[in-house]
Amino acid sequence: HGPVFYLWSIIPIGLYLWERQTRLSRGSIPMVVSRVEWIAPVLAVHFRPIDKSLFDFEEGTYVMLNCPFISQAEWHPFTISSARGDLFTGDRVSLETGEKVIPIPPPTNAPNHIKKKWKKYCPVSLYSKLNNDQTYDTLLDHHETAYHDFVSVHIKVHERDDGTETWTKKLKDYLEMMAPHRKYPFHFTRRDTRGELQIGRQFGPDTKQILRIDGPHAAPAMHYKHYGTVMLIGAGIGMTPCASVLTAMLKYRWRLNFKPEILHFYWVVAHPDVRAFEWFIHRIAELEYELLKQRHSGAVAPRNYAEIHIFVTRPPKDCPNDLSMRSASTITEFSNDAKSDPKPVFTANQLFAEMLYPQTPAANMTAAMEQPKHATNRFQDTWIWNGRPVWSDIFSSVRNQRQHRDIGVCFCGTPFIGKDLAAMCKRFSSVDDDCIFTLHKENF
Repeated sequence: HGPVFYLWSIIPIGLYLWERQTRLSRGSIPMVVSRVEWIAPVLAVHFRPIDKSLFDFEEGTYVMLNCPFISQAEWHPFTISSARGDLFTGDRVSLETGEKVIPIPPPTNAPNHIKKKWKKYCPVSLYSKLNNDQTYDTLLDHHETAYHDFVSVHIKVHERDDGTETWTKKLKDYLEMMAPHRKYPFHFTRRDTRGELQIGRQFGPDTKQILRIDGPHAAPAMHYKHYGTVMLIGAGIGMTPCASVLTAMLKYRWRLNFKPEILHFYWVVAHPDVRAFEWFIHRIAELEYELLKQRHSGAVAPRNYAEIHIFVTRPPKDCPNDLSMRSASTITEFSNDAKSDPKPVFTANQLFAEMLYPQTPAANMTAAMEQPKHATNRFQDTWIWNGRPVWSDIFSSVRNQRQHRDIGVCFCGTPFIGKDLAAMCKRFSSVDDDCIFTLHKENF
């Protein structure tokens, strides 16, 4: 093949060079890092493009990350863990601390010219201390706050036994080196050309962009929005795209009357890994409370239905001594009108404690759900089970209670679960019965 090798190689080599050039081009989009959180062993990095129109992503997709400070040529894939709505309707935060703030109405006895110009905000940590007799001098002005719009990835930081540093460990150390203080979470800011403070930092001490982003890239989970009913299934690190989809549906899509209308979410997690997913347990508690408030206010239609099932495998026979979380709750139990907000049904700590010592066998799932009011493993729409899911019972239940002909099954996780799900989709699909399960799987 020597004399004519170039004829066979010109197309694949050309495609390779085109792909590399495309990556460099996409990676040159100006990005800022706005916030970094750490709940061992997971590092959460919030970033966003300076021009949002240059980064249009969907839930379930992934990006390639490059940190020029570590290596110009080393790129790593990470699934986006935030929803698309987070990039356009983020919370208002303090520019100085990054803490979420809420608007405060003017004093009732204030003159009309003061009321018209009034734009004051209070950090959530100080809200409970406000009272009618307190002065408003400590409140933040409008220009001292900004919207924190972001895209997030959650990165598990690995450490080798031989002591050599991994790319993820180097990234964590690099971000810590730039932190304005040593206490997580880190909040980064920068000065614009006018000298005004803005959220996010673009360049590191080496004058290079902190992170370069190549993406987003398509993945199977992004097809969830095409169905009226979706079964969302995650196992191990495969639950990261599920976090993105779950956030989109419970926080944004139902409020806008977007599909899917019915969500069945199943998370399979090994007991030794539960502590590594504290961030996701907080996310579930936050989203459940957000959904509770939306239902209470009528923002979500009655047809929107959610079930969240967590299956904890290999749990201990005896109750662990420590059932507490290492991180504090981030739920804000009030909005602009605190009196109208319902109280949370459960806390992240309660959910976490049940996951560390689950009592209800997964094999009894069907019988237990027939009496939901008496279930001890139920937390609003979330159920905790001991053991692996019985997929035949689950698919049979979804089929019997279906409201839509086409049911999407989006899975991210280990191949052997994907194989079982493929068999279940085939077994329970029937054109004659007007029921079709369609599997979209991504193996990790």
